[in-house]
Amino acid sequence: MDIKKGDNLFFVGEDELNPDAKIVYSVDDDGDYVIEETHVNDELEGQGVGTQLVETMVEFAKQEDKKIVPLCPFAKDVMEKDDNMNQLIK
Repeated sequence: MDIKKGDNLFFVGEDELNPDAKIVYSVDDDGDYVIEETHVNDELEGQGVGTQLVETMVEFAKQEDKKIVPLCPFAKDVMEKDDNMNQLIK
């Protein structure tokens, strides 16, 4: 799966303006990342793409030494089920 970095998002597809899947984040007042939304188009559902996007976001936060506020229910669920990801939840 080719996951690309865009402007405050990671995405799958040719274009960040019309991606096949995406995870959108913002930065809070402390400089930590807030996962706003995870979306996967129907044709990619069931392939683990959403989870891969969350994992990519977690790795990005680790590299930047940041925490994550998972406002997106899907991202929150994925992160809470994994002990390594759970440690990054703010």
